[in-house]
Amino acid sequence: MAPAQKLHLDRAARNAGEAFAFDEPDTATSAPRSYGTSLIWLGMAAVAVMGLSLVVYSV
Repeated sequence: MAPAQKLHLDRAARNAGEAFAFDEPDTATSAPRSYGTSLIWLGMAAVAVMGLSLVVYSV
């Protein structure tokens, strides 16, 4: 394959979001999950459950 054609295909693959189409190391690291965000989500879920139970039992 000609170098210009390969360059074009690589650019097209990048624009299409096809990460498997070209050879680049994956440099994005996932952030470690902290207990703070988990506690926030659990707190919001508890408030939602209490709110729904108030609605259900008030009828």
